[in-house]
Amino acid sequence: MKLTFSAISSLMDAFNEIEGAAKLPFKLGLILAKNVAMLKQEEEFFVEKEREFALTYLEVDPETGMLVVEGENLYKIKEGKEQECREAREALNNFEVDVELRRIPASLLENMEFSLTTLMALEILIDEEA
Repeated sequence: MKLTFSAISSLMDAFNEIEGAAKLPFKLGLILAKNVAMLKQEEEFFVEKEREFALTYLEVDPETGMLVVEGENLYKIKEGKEQECREAREALNNFEVDVELRRIPASLLENMEFSLTTLMALEILIDEEA
């Protein structure tokens, strides 16, 4: 299945919520553990890409080594790199990786309670026919 960084982050957040909510049935725990292992590899890849993006296009304060923030949580783009930065950000936002994730039979989730955000993230993995 092809996923963007945003989708991977949402799934990781959902898995963290499930993990912290209760003890999991063996089969569900096994499926989630395997999916988390796969996603962590991809998440590390995207974190490295974000770091490269920041170093290439964003201003860094020479005294603190931190990214320069201007306005409300907006990072300052290096002068002359504005258009290139927008194009690179769009490409990064749309970049997809192919990940082999295991589907979750809906029956394993029947007696559990989730936030709407978690359900929305898990929807792509839930197999309602199983």
